[in-house]
Amino acid sequence: MAIFVKISKIDMKGIKSSIYGLGFVLYFTLSFDADCQNRIVRGIVKDRNTQETLPGATIMILNTNPLLGTTTDGNGAFRIENIPVGRYSIQVSYIGYESTVVAEVLVQTGKETILEILMKQSATALEGVSIKAFANKEQAVNPMAMISSRQLTMEEASRYAGGIDDPARLATAFAGVAGSLSSNAIVIRGNAPKGLLWRMEGIEIPNPSHFANVSTFGGGGITALSSQMLSNSDFFTGAFPAEFGNALSGVFDMRIRNGNNEKREHTIKAGIIGIDFATEGPFIKGRRSSYLMNYRYSTLALISPLLPQNAQGIKYQDLSFKLNFPMGRKGTLSAWGLFSTDRTGSKVKEDSTQWIYYQDIEEDVNKNRMGAAGINYKTILSESTYLNTAVAATGNLIYWHRERLDSAMNLYPRDEIAQNDRKYTLSFLVNHKFGSRHINRTGININYLTYKVNLKQNDGRDQFRTFADKTGNSTLIQAYTQSRIDLADHFILNAGIHSQWFTLNSDLTFEPRISLKWNATDRNSFSVAYGLHSRMEPLGFYFAMQQMDGRTIEPNLRLKFTRSQHYILSWELKTGEYSRFRLEPYFQKMSKVPVMPNSSFSMQNLEMDWFFYDSLVNRGSGYNVGADITLERFLHDGFYYLFTASLFDSKYKGGDGVERNSRFNKNYVVNFLFGKEWTPGKNRNNLLSLNWKFSVLGGDRISPVNYAASYISNDVIYDEQHAFQERKPDVWYLDFTASWHKNHPRYSATWSVQFVNLLFQKEFYGYRYNFRTDRVEPLREVVVIPNLSYRIDF
Repeated sequence: MAIFVKISKIDMKGIKSSIYGLGFVLYFTLSFDADCQNRIVRGIVKDRNTQETLPGATIMILNTNPLLGTTTDGNGAFRIENIPVGRYSIQVSYIGYESTVVAEVLVQTGKETILEILMKQSATALEGVSIKAFANKEQAVNPMAMISSRQLTMEEASRYAGGIDDPARLATAFAGVAGSLSSNAIVIRGNAPKGLLWRMEGIEIPNPSHFANVSTFGGGGITALSSQMLSNSDFFTGAFPAEFGNALSGVFDMRIRNGNNEKREHTIKAGIIGIDFATEGPFIKGRRSSYLMNYRYSTLALISPLLPQNAQGIKYQDLSFKLNFPMGRKGTLSAWGLFSTDRTGSKVKEDSTQWIYYQDIEEDVNKNRMGAAGINYKTILSESTYLNTAVAATGNLIYWHRERLDSAMNLYPRDEIAQNDRKYTLSFLVNHKFGSRHINRTGININYLTYKVNLKQNDGRDQFRTFADKTGNSTLIQAYTQSRIDLADHFILNAGIHSQWFTLNSDLTFEPRISLKWNATDRNSFSVAYGLHSRMEPLGFYFAMQQMDGRTIEPNLRLKFTRSQHYILSWELKTGEYSRFRLEPYFQKMSKVPVMPNSSFSMQNLEMDWFFYDSLVNRGSGYNVGADITLERFLHDGFYYLFTASLFDSKYKGGDGVERNSRFNKNYVVNFLFGKEWTPGKNRNNLLSLNWKFSVLGGDRISPVNYAASYISNDVIYDEQHAFQERKPDVWYLDFTASWHKNHPRYSATWSVQFVNLLFQKEFYGYRYNFRTDRVEPLREVVVIPNLSYRIDF
């Protein structure tokens, strides 16, 4: 089932909401006049490793005439006024620290520009050697990250073509990552999407996507977190630091920004797919506490003719927030949350002459809910140590009920999925700097899991089979320690260990992680890394039920974690102040993969299979080998480009010991993004942006159809004895984003057009059975996602 699906009945409530919202912002736009005012840039400067503020740091806005600048006050805060609207590079210098350049900062009306700038102490700088400042936009926020990582900004998510304000879709433009049009599932270096770890504010959360796990475990339709909320975040594609556990392929480590603590600001965005409202500001003016909140309601009714078939009435809404309370100079208390709810469904086609496929005679309803909320308290214990404590509750619920017409034209229950997972987390992290050359992070996460799983399916003879029926709880405990050591002026060592224990089956792991970086010159660096990682499987597979000698057994309760060893090399060349080249060869070895004895089945290939009852053993293996290439120019003088290429091979061995292509062995992924900005207008207070993305991907692997068995069963049956011997057609598509931004005295306004799959290319999803002609037919559908929207910031 594709996430983006055809809606056969117009959702008038959703259309009215979008029209009313669009009308409101148009009225608001026409209520004001047009000349632009000068704006303010302010923020705070901190030590990257200890979070201590840095009084006396020098701030310079490089591309103004005359030059504008200031120094931070006793609290590490700075403020620069009377700045014309536009983009600027801001350089920060401080004695004993590496100079930092924050590039292409957008200054606009209607929203203050607030920065948190993190600086790294430098032993070289302490010795009096001059350090040239580069705009290290590619550098991860996490100071422990050294390889296979990059920083992601939400400004990029709204600007890059194909991103549609979704960080997951934006990530598919990065080297080593592949996606699809129908969902935002992330395939990293040939791994299944379920291997990705999602974190928010340091806490593991369920996949923060609408319609998560409906078509792909680990994937959804579109993000549930608005780009209005996110601060700069990190994305890892391999050998990630020791603080990250329960992940095989990668990590998406997201941070929510703090709201404006001086001025109340609001954003309204209305478009074809819904409305979005954000607000932020101080609780009490003159105090340092702040709030930030975003609500979104969406319906895809207006674009239903452009979407594939199989459902009705797609609706979703989400609410996210963050409350921030500084507790003096030494501590900060924050509360945050994200909640989403989704609904979709389909009806039997009214015209029986159009009944061709089973989806035409089926009705289904799908409901999803996801929630995550936490409280974090960060306290600075000394000039070299801080403690971060967090408590959080997360959970997700999926209910899916499907019915089908029988020969007597009566609907009978076909499938029923009901799963409710919750997790309560207590987390401690201590960060200590032993000196300018040694930083250590040590922590523990205690996760108390509760679950209620009920999976049933009709065998076509009015007999329901229960695949899983379990209510219970267990605990996942994770502990880690990691040190970053500057061995010499040009060598950095990062070493640590992660351990996790799952009480359901008493599985215990010890996972070493180590990386070494050599900064050969100011422009050349070389890195090598190794990491052992592990992850638990979807809970429903542990509770699969079988009947034996009149009793019910659960053969998979003793399943161990799947293991993955990452070996990575990296060469990075700074080809200019605003450009770079990166080459990363890698090898990933999979072990203890759950497989079915004497079968080609392996959990390494799992895309989605709710109804599973077979016995599994941890005897499978596999590997992913390849190289990622990145050539990038960061936005400068209004122009940027990003070229990424991934060449790889992904193999696995199932329970029969035969080596085969894995499902996600695309072999190659190539992306080319570029964009240009102009500042037209008398006072250069407008911003026109055009952005393009062209992608070419190899097709996923698929098992051949067993036509004889399909005709007997009147349904598509695949030949799993020859698993994944065929390959889906290669995919190529073009995305486009354009925006027009205008600064007014009291607000700024932005028109934008976003178009995914501009050329209407079809995706191949597999096969389906035509019961009218008794033939198996290929399923190819066009997924097009257009969005025309209008946004005001005031």
